[in-house]
Amino acid sequence: MRVGIRTTGRLNEMPFESVCAWMAEKGFDTIDISRIDGDKVRTAETHGVAIGQVDLVAGTELLSEDAGQREHALGESRDSIQRAVDHGVTNMFYVAPAPGDPAQGRDATFEQWKRTMPDIADFAESRGATIALEGWPGGSTHHERIGATPEMLRAMFEACPSPAFGINYDPSHLIRLGVDPMRFLNEFGHRAHHVHAKDTMFDEEALYLYGRIKPSFESRVAFGEGYWRYCIPGEGLADWAQIMKRLEDFGYDGILSIEHEDGRYYSSWDLEEEGFVRARAHLKRFML
Repeated sequence: MRVGIRTTGRLNEMPFESVCAWMAEKGFDTIDISRIDGDKVRTAETHGVAIGQVDLVAGTELLSEDAGQREHALGESRDSIQRAVDHGVTNMFYVAPAPGDPAQGRDATFEQWKRTMPDIADFAESRGATIALEGWPGGSTHHERIGATPEMLRAMFEACPSPAFGINYDPSHLIRLGVDPMRFLNEFGHRAHHVHAKDTMFDEEALYLYGRIKPSFESRVAFGEGYWRYCIPGEGLADWAQIMKRLEDFGYDGILSIEHEDGRYYSSWDLEEEGFVRARAHLKRFML
């Protein structure tokens, strides 16, 4: 396995060449980017950094009731896959689109999703590409994004059986939702096309004060809500030694991409850098 990063925070504001130079200095292998072009590929290669993953273009129009809008959105999705493949990258990052009405219910969103995603996955398969679905549940009011729970993933894989369509395994979202991350990995590890190295921790005092709902009064938590917040690997509840061993059992030899969303290491570049370096060091402990 290799340790990479998904650009977040201040890295998004830095020149790409500076980011790649910093990564090479700190020993990171890969970088995930939103859009690919030849300049980025050449810049990364110059510093010995590989492009690990590119975002799939997948907007809300894919769920539209208008057939013309859906077809246009399908074309954009296919184009983003082809562009990545043309530049030598075959792993696409995907978050299920937000429905126009977040209160409509995930069952309705799933029915809309089925009209387009199988076609996109088949196109990716024909190009030798894979699609890794991020299990982000969406906003806490409706949890409107599909693909965050085993219940929905089982239905999605039945509707979209292409082996090109899989998961971006991220235990932080599972822990937040109360889904056992190891049981989840046991069930879906064979569909893991990418991994986000991110964790979650709970605040027991906040859990007592607010329960599992938002605080009644303002209580700002960076990258979290009330009793939970995201954190770097090694400082949350995920057992990364176990996770990495189980991934190896499935034959996963891909990327552990650090997605840095930890408020304790975020108020300055020095702290943000420390968070990345600490996360990498923790993951490296369990690599052969």
